[in-house]
Order: sequence, then structure tokens, then C-alpha cells
Amino acid sequence: MMRNKKGVSPVIAVVLMIVVAVAISLVVYVWASGFVSEKTGAETKAGDYSFLVETKAVDNTNIRNTGNAISFSSIDLASFLAEFDVYINNDLKDSTELAGMGISLQNSGTDTDWDKGEVLTIDFSTITGMTPPSAGDKIKLVHKESGTPIVFTLE
Repeated sequence: MMRNKKGVSPVIAVVLMIVVAVAISLVVYVWASGFVSEKTGAETKAGDYSFLVETKAVDNTNIRNTGNAISFSSIDLASFLAEFDVYINNDLKDSTELAGMGISLQNSGTDTDWDKGEVLTIDFSTITGMTPPSAGDKIKLVHKESGTPIVFTLE
């Protein structure tokens, strides 16, 4: 007596196993990528704007632009604050509080564009409008146009 056996064909079974393996691999990759970037805290990205914090010293914080160019009217504090909000220990600071903060751009030309690959240097130790931040203070710079945050702790 023959029974009617129903089941999944071997070809379908192999295809399903491959799909499950690929899905698991993607989940592990996404999880690991988020874990690595969270631990390093080095790069932040939103849309076409991305930044890499290379050094976090109070008197020499270097941030490399790894995304779209940002145009400043000049390389000074007022132009920087027109493009970025500055938070120190989660407290938004204004231009009077940040007076004296040093801003310089290590660029390849004489323009005032912060192009991809160029480094912006911030000197927090020269702030005169308030007590300058020190090692251990949390800094958050938020690009106003894109909302991209650059978050790091001074060393």
C-alpha cells in the first residue's frame, strides 16, 4: 500500500536554506557594523554629510570631512556657528559663550570650503566667553542643514 507523501522538493529546500543563511549573515553584518562604529565613535554620517573625528584634544580637535563640501563665508567662529550648533555637556552654547574659540581649516587651496578629505581644527582652550571645556567634557557639533551630529569626548 502506497501512502501519499507530501513535502518540499529538494531543490526548494536548498533554496530556502540558502535564503535563511544569507538573511542570518546580513543580520550579523548589520549588528557587527553598528557595534564597531558605536565603540569607536569615530565617524558620524547623515545623508551626504559625514565626518571623522581624528583627534579630541582640548587645544587641538581635528575633524575630517568625509562627505559633501561645506562652504563657510570665512574661516572664523561666526562662519562656523552659522553652519554648526555647539553643545558642551548637552548645553547649547551661543557665540558670546564661545568667544575666542579657535577655528582653522587645513585645506588644499585658499578657498573657504571645507571639502571632502580636508581637516577642520578647533581649539576649545582659547574660549574666553566662559570657562573652557576640559578633558572628559562631551562635545556635540550639529550640522544645521543636515542635522548630522558629531559627538565626542575631549581627551
